[in-house]
Amino acid sequence: MSAQRIINLTFLVCSSLVVAFFAFTYLAAPTQTLFAPPSQPVAITRLTYDPGAAFHPAWSPDGRLIAFESNRDGASHIQVMNADGTHQRALTAGENNDRHPAWTPDGKSILYDSFDGARQDIWIVNATTGIRQQLTRVDGLAEYASMSPDAQRIAYYVYKDMTLNIWSARADGSDAKPLTRDFADARRKEPTMAWHQPSWSADSQFIAYTGADGRSIWMMRSDGSDAREIINDGETNHFPWFMADGRLAFITEYVPPKYGAAWTNFWAYDLKTRARTLIYEFMSMQEPVAWSADNSKLLFASPRNGRFDIYRIDMDAPDGLAALRGNNPVISNVTSQR
Repeated sequence: MSAQRIINLTFLVCSSLVVAFFAFTYLAAPTQTLFAPPSQPVAITRLTYDPGAAFHPAWSPDGRLIAFESNRDGASHIQVMNADGTHQRALTAGENNDRHPAWTPDGKSILYDSFDGARQDIWIVNATTGIRQQLTRVDGLAEYASMSPDAQRIAYYVYKDMTLNIWSARADGSDAKPLTRDFADARRKEPTMAWHQPSWSADSQFIAYTGADGRSIWMMRSDGSDAREIINDGETNHFPWFMADGRLAFITEYVPPKYGAAWTNFWAYDLKTRARTLIYEFMSMQEPVAWSADNSKLLFASPRNGRFDIYRIDMDAPDGLAALRGNNPVISNVTSQR
């Protein structure tokens, strides 16, 4: 691995530690157990109790399952559980670090990246059988894959020869080709890190992604043409995704210069009218989060209990907004974990 890549990765780790500090100081609160009647949704529920750390939760298309990564067994592996946190089970195993799960549109399989210590490629695992298949062979580092809604292609990031680009391939990994050229170059001291999975439009014709600067939102056609900047307002904008109504959503991150609690705002952008709508503000999560299709539930990772675990917020609960803003409502614990 190049010296510049090591520097970039070190920067990423340090940044993650800062985010974890903000999240911990802002969100930490004694955990209580609440037995709520079925008719009364609970604002926030702790879903995992990992002896290690759990990250990157992802909803299945039907909202019944959650995929996530966990290093509870040493290396990071892809896990899946019911939406209420029960019946947790590992889908991958071994010495490789398997990370960044993303469901296929049919909800039957999960894309992820697997690192063997030298190379990192995109794999797919069946969520029922656990059968795995390697999709890419990049001779570099491939990560953060997502599949188009028509299930024809995948998009992912590749770091190779000190350069980061977005690539595309058929769903079986064939016909791999770069969609961007010179997206980020370590030799120019640019951050060569992938920010999140590229997001596909519902018609599979467009891909939205975070700019190489980590502060802007971009969109291009699925063949890599017509790349254009959508949002660049001087703020720190991340993690775009297409909403069910066709609008492009994104997160704006605010980090006070000294000793303050960081927060994020959730925006929706109309690609036709260019109107921006503030959906939620003062959210207490800085890393990528996972909203359900109707935006009524949110998954995120937090170290509020001393290590990173997965939590779910129900916005239909009386204290849903308070939970979103980190105002410490009572937390429901899932007691049946496996």
